[in-house]
Amino acid sequence: MIQWRIDNKVDSILEHAPTLSRMDVLRRVIPSAQHGYTKVHRPLYIEKSGLTRVNKILNMFTPEELLQCHIYWLEYICQRAREHSRQLGKHVETFTSISDLHGCKWNIRKVFHICKEFLYIDDNYYPERLGQLFFVNPPAIFPALWDIVKHWVDPVTKTKIIVVKKGSGTSTLLLQHIDSDQLPHEYGGSCKACPTAPNCIPVYDWDKDTADDEKEE
Repeated sequence: MIQWRIDNKVDSILEHAPTLSRMDVLRRVIPSAQHGYTKVHRPLYIEKSGLTRVNKILNMFTPEELLQCHIYWLEYICQRAREHSRQLGKHVETFTSISDLHGCKWNIRKVFHICKEFLYIDDNYYPERLGQLFFVNPPAIFPALWDIVKHWVDPVTKTKIIVVKKGSGTSTLLLQHIDSDQLPHEYGGSCKACPTAPNCIPVYDWDKDTADDEKEE
């Protein structure tokens, strides 16, 4: 693991200007935000995975850049956990993610090879960091997509995944784990802390540049 961190310059990645720049672009392509903490003090990350601009990812990023961005994301959320640990005076080392699949299309399969690499990094270099993963608003195609991905997911990780069916029960379940003021309004929360609240997860307007998305299915 030490050699891997050296090879990927992990210890300096949070200050690496090119990666920071690519992360800014990636947040436009995949709407997401680091957003508060859960009731057990885990850092919370929310991603509108279903709105991923798949063709833009493939056209605008190399696989190496995406892997570096993923490592950056892992290091950043681990840093949040360490900082929160110091504030609380207790150890926090896991995080919680919400993946909103509303709008997810078949073309998401085009980036599954990258997702497989992400999972390898997670399992081998950041083991047991995931506390919970909520898949919310799963589309009808979710079971078919999961049949592909599940073979790459560690058995222990699978036990931490909760699939929440569409409907009013989504907010009820999330609020069992996350206080209302830590959760965006669209998921049943009452967050007022974000500069863009109640729209806590910004969605970039790509309407002015949609040529490569017209082919998305």
